[in-house]
Amino acid sequence: MEQVLVYGASGVQGGAVARLLIEQGFGVRTVTRSEQKAEALRRQGIEAWIGNMDDPDTLIEAHAGVDKVFLNLPIEFDVSNLSAYAANTVEAAKRAGVKLIVVNSNGFLPEEKSGSESLDIKLQMIEQVKASGIPWIVVKPTLYLENLLIPGVVGQEALAYPIPADKPIAWISSEDAAQYHAYALSHAELAGRTLHASGGEALTGIELAARFSEALGREIAFLSLPYEHFEAGLSAVMGAETAAGVTGFYRWIGSEIDNLVLKNEADRDIRSLLKLTPVADWIRKPDILSAFKG
Repeated sequence: MEQVLVYGASGVQGGAVARLLIEQGFGVRTVTRSEQKAEALRRQGIEAWIGNMDDPDTLIEAHAGVDKVFLNLPIEFDVSNLSAYAANTVEAAKRAGVKLIVVNSNGFLPEEKSGSESLDIKLQMIEQVKASGIPWIVVKPTLYLENLLIPGVVGQEALAYPIPADKPIAWISSEDAAQYHAYALSHAELAGRTLHASGGEALTGIELAARFSEALGREIAFLSLPYEHFEAGLSAVMGAETAAGVTGFYRWIGSEIDNLVLKNEADRDIRSLLKLTPVADWIRKPDILSAFKG
């Protein structure tokens, strides 16, 4: 049984990867800061270590005996912290003799530095992994459907989000993205490659709202939310620094949307092997539907 260390297994994206890997027969390990979370993870069959990415000693212990690593880039925008996280992760993986690191970009990401600090930080972390000498695969999802669960995004009459109304995006759920990540972890021969993980259907903002109308049984219109309004709403939930970083990401998407649409079609050979969920079916999942109806 191959052992995979999954970063962020207590979260949405990492959790989906951990569950799928267990179903596929992998041994799964993770690192978490909370004993309470560790106990919940252990009940799911995940070997959970107490620690965090800024503690190199803990990471070295947690990596012992690990074959592969799933590195889920954290939502943080402090350059020095993220650089240290990457350095600690790479060093622990080297000492353990890890055979492969799969990096999740957590969304669209440029090929080169863009001038947007929130994106360039991620590129810096990925470059640290690439320079490690350990075989690597980068997986770049499009946009996570779970982002639409942010309070206020989908209301009684409107879906308000900071993307263009008329440009298609192949939104993806965390469970479907996990299929790409698990595929990468199972295909080490893809080392050195970047996979573009897109959902099964590319929808404009207007078409996305139509899917919600269909699933929720009420008319939902699409509103292309101004960036400053989006940032103000996030600040109340995430704090000003994180809100500014996330909004910078969406500003970049708006400026590059035509190029990103093309990437929705990349790696269709892999996509054809996966069982991806239509957006309307994702909305109708009981736990998702109750969130939108509530």
